[in-house]
Formats: sequence, structure tokens, C-alpha cells
Amino acid sequence: MMRRLILALLALMTAAPAQAQKHDTLVVGIAQSIGDFHPFLTTALVVNYILNTSRRLMTGVDNKGAVFCRLCTEVPTLANGRARMVKRPDGGETMDVTFTLRPDLKWADGTQITAHDFAFGFEVGQAFQPSPTIAGVETPDQATVLVHLKTTRYDFDRSAPAPLPAHVEEPLYRSAKDPLDYGNKSAFNRAPETAGLWNGPYRVTKFVAGESVTIEPNAYWTGTKPGFKQITFRLIENTSALQANQLAGDVDLTGETALTLDQALAMEKTAKGKFDITALPSLGVQQLYVRQDVGPVADKRVRQAIAMAIDRKTLVAKLFDGRVPVANSVLTEGEFGYDPKVKTWPYDPAAAKALLEQAGWKPGPDGIRVDAAGARLSIDIAGATGNRLNDLLEQVLQSQLKSIGIELVINNVPTRVLIGETLRYRKYRGLALLSYTPFADTVPWVRFHSSQIPSEANNWIGSNTFGINNPALDAALTGAMTALDPVERKRQWHDILSIMAEELPVIPLYVLTSPIVAPTWLTGVVPAPVPGLSTNWIEDWRVK
Repeated sequence: MMRRLILALLALMTAAPAQAQKHDTLVVGIAQSIGDFHPFLTTALVVNYILNTSRRLMTGVDNKGAVFCRLCTEVPTLANGRARMVKRPDGGETMDVTFTLRPDLKWADGTQITAHDFAFGFEVGQAFQPSPTIAGVETPDQATVLVHLKTTRYDFDRSAPAPLPAHVEEPLYRSAKDPLDYGNKSAFNRAPETAGLWNGPYRVTKFVAGESVTIEPNAYWTGTKPGFKQITFRLIENTSALQANQLAGDVDLTGETALTLDQALAMEKTAKGKFDITALPSLGVQQLYVRQDVGPVADKRVRQAIAMAIDRKTLVAKLFDGRVPVANSVLTEGEFGYDPKVKTWPYDPAAAKALLEQAGWKPGPDGIRVDAAGARLSIDIAGATGNRLNDLLEQVLQSQLKSIGIELVINNVPTRVLIGETLRYRKYRGLALLSYTPFADTVPWVRFHSSQIPSEANNWIGSNTFGINNPALDAALTGAMTALDPVERKRQWHDILSIMAEELPVIPLYVLTSPIVAPTWLTGVVPAPVPGLSTNWIEDWRVK
């Protein structure tokens, strides 16, 4: 299976230099709606795609997986003393990690960024999704953020909490009656044009709900000067319409969160020489999310039968001309923790039918299986409307599952509903078709630990929408997160992947290969292993 694939599809005709210099604004097409701008509330990829233009965190990870400082002076290590081991009263070990802020940091209204912004960010984060590993944050002075960990943590160099502008958000937080009330009052949602919210190369200057987001250069940014005086992210939820708008010139750029690979490939024929198209297989996997606690899929034999009924090779051959790697794990080949020895579910419709027979599902008169009471083996699948690839994928899945006696009922909704309601409140009753892309070297504790099942108690912020509750998996997730020894962490990863392969809270389909379709006059747009992260280097985007 390919780990890295770079498709250089089009670069045949360039605009004349004099013409290219006219471009001082940029229109970026997006296919997902913005429902919530607060960085602690949203999980939508497209929101992070835009937030990354205007927000910077303490550290970042480059395309090779190396941690580097964005707001700090030096990445903490045990060798430089910025990370140190601390003995607990019970004889165990914890860690203290020190980050020192650069002195030139300001919010976009000119207010100095201080350690208190990180301590406040930690406090707010705890109200929504308490950290399993951070005990507290100290601020010895305005430039020092001291993170006290509850235990050891392999990614301690990334443990600094995300900053929030205390001078803007703290009064709103203190006056709110509860976290959800604060989310409604937050300037991120009520007034995202507030300059003091932002500390990146750009800042949000206009937000029209359901239509567009406009950003302009941040006057207090001290890094590389941004290349455009204005960038507008324009929402066109139907990807075919978005493709047409880009072909017509009303949209300049579509990034990783917009067009599908098949649409980008089609533009090779319809717009020769007009665009540079690149695609990089990411760390992400297109998946079927599976509710573990309702309906027929609550029986893992049904989940396993579904996994064996899907012919992934045929699927990617039909949809992507075989250019995309199939996926048999939540990790992609080459990632830390990937283990080819873990059990997979190869295409085997005969074995799938046998499992369904064991589970009590017998063939019905029309070929769809029924149980002893005559109830049909009918399973819902929720996906996003307006996405041509989703529609095609669901049709292929519908046909393949029907061949083993499962009726797949398609219940698609707009993306904002799928993310903001269907997933968040666990309203899907069977399967959901979604992509998931982690940061490099991420233990998926928040995604699969039983404490992260969304509920009213945690303000519906948990990411374990599947409802998987497995003590052995919880222990392996915690073990991987706290292991400083890479050998031990790999052992824990083996357990994580083995349990998930058996229980199937998600069924992997194929490795995400997200295209960037850029005009030939634009440079600096570099695909990232994590879709949506290309905007972390948006200050490098400029006219050739």
C-alpha cells in the first residue's frame, strides 16, 4: 500500500506575470457550513481550516512529524530541562513542563499575549472536556507557562493548553451560568470580527452565516507578511456546484476540505492548463462510524459481517480508478503504532452470511434477512448531502450489503446537521459515513475512551459517538498515552488496534487523498498529511 503519493496532474499553462500581479485577493471555496467558531466547541474540519489562518497555538507539527515552537522560545525536552520528572506521593511519576513565550506576541487588537491567556484557556477547556493528563497550569510570570501533568505523557512537548484571549473572553465566561451559556455568549460566536480573538497572520473581519468568512492581515503579526490583502472563504455546499464555480473563475482555490479526488481528476480534462492539482494520501481514513448500543449493529457479529461484505478494492477502483489505497485500520501504513499483524476483515461475503446466520438473521422472501420475529435487517446510514462522492460511495455500499441480505437505508442531511446534531447528540441509529484525520502520532483517547461518550453530563462534547465502552481498550489507550518508552507505546498500540479490530466501532474503507486545486498563478499552498492543516502556513500563500 502506498504511503505517500503526490499527483502532479496539471501545470501546462501559466498566466502572464503582468496579469498575475493583479491578484491581491483570493476566493477559497469550501463545502461545509460554519456552525460554531469557538475553537473548543467545534470538531468540524472546515472550521479548523479557517481557524488555522487566524489562530496560532504554542507548538506545531511540521509535515515530517517534528514538533516546533510557534509561540514559545524552545521546545521542551528532558535534555534541556524544560521537561522534568516529578515523584508522586504514591511513588509514581508525573512531569512538569515549562514553556516560555516569545516577547513579540500580541493579539490582533495590540494586546500582549501572556501566560494568563493559556491558564484561562486551560480553565475553559476543563469545563467542556477535562484533560485526562493535565493536573493544572501555573503562571510564575507573564511569559512562563508551567504545565503540571498527572502522569507521564509521551507528547509532553505538545501539552501546552490552547490560549484564549482573556481580555475578551474572560468577562463573558465569568458571567455565564454554565459552559453552554458561555458558548452562546462567546465573542467567537457572537462577534468573530472582534480583532482581539485572533493571533495568526490573518484575522476574521467578516462572517456571514451560511455564506462566507473573510480574513485580512493581522497588523500585529510579526512573522512572514501575508501575501493577500483579503481572502474570502465562500460556502458552496454542493460539491458539483463548487466545481462549476471554480471552473467559471468565481472561486480561485479549493483546498482539502472541498472537492473530492474524482472531481479534481475530472478537471484534468475540462480545464487543461488552468490549475495545478496536487493530492497527498493523508493520515486520515474514510470510515463507517458504527453505533455500538442500538439496533442490529449492537451485535458485533453484524458489524463484522458488514466489514467482510465490503469489497474495498472494487470500491476504490470504481470511485478513484484504483489510485487510492484501501484501509484496513484506523492508522495508515507508516504511522507510529501501525501493525500489519493485527486482524483485518478481508472481503468474504460467504463468511459474512455465515455470521449473520449465527446472529439469527435468516433470508427473507425478498432477499433481505429477517429475525425470528420477522423484523427486517435494515440499517440506516447517515452522510452529508451535496457531496457527489458520498452519494456514489453509499450506492456502492448499499449494493454490496444487499448481496448478503442487509438493507442499507440512506438518511443524508446537510453537513452542519450531520456534525452539529446527528453526531454530537448521537442521533444516528446505525452507521454514519465520515472521514477522520488525526494529527501525526496521536493516541485516540478522546475518540474511543468510554469517558468520552457524548452526554448531557459532558455538554455533548465527547468524541466517542460510537458508544464503545471497553475496559481493556480504556486501559490500552491510557497506557499508550502515558508511555515514554516507544517500545511500550507500540505494545499498547497493538492492544488498541486488536480490540478495535474485534469490536469495530469504526469500519475503515480507504485512505483519504484530499486534493488541492489551485490556480496556476498561486504558490505556497502545500498539502499536509492532515487535511485542513495547509492553512497553518497561509502566510506563505502568494502570487507567483
